[in-house]
Amino acid sequence: MRRLYSLLLIFILAIGTVSADNTPVAFKLYPNPLTGDVLQVNFDVEFKVGNAYTFVITNVIGQVVYTHNLTDDEMKKGSFTVRLDEVKLDKGVYLAKMVNGDHSSVQKLVVR
Repeated sequence: MRRLYSLLLIFILAIGTVSADNTPVAFKLYPNPLTGDVLQVNFDVEFKVGNAYTFVITNVIGQVVYTHNLTDDEMKKGSFTVRLDEVKLDKGVYLAKMVNGDHSSVQKLVVR
């Protein structure tokens, strides 16, 4: 069963890293693995009024555990913070995804 989850995670990461036209939505998670209660999400995208970005955390079976629609201020700043006391993530492996329309990128997030 553990091997199946590993293969599923690799498959999801492989297909979710770039969009249909191979344009990734680059972002970084800090710290990762996460041991505290604050996750910093940094990204480098061109700010355009009307562009809607969404940050989503799912568990390994695809259930959404956290969703955040980025504000214009966060887009201009290039980062935002997720407070884990609001999200209630248990220890384990999650998938973090940044989405803008058809463009997306996925990263593994480990909570210890």
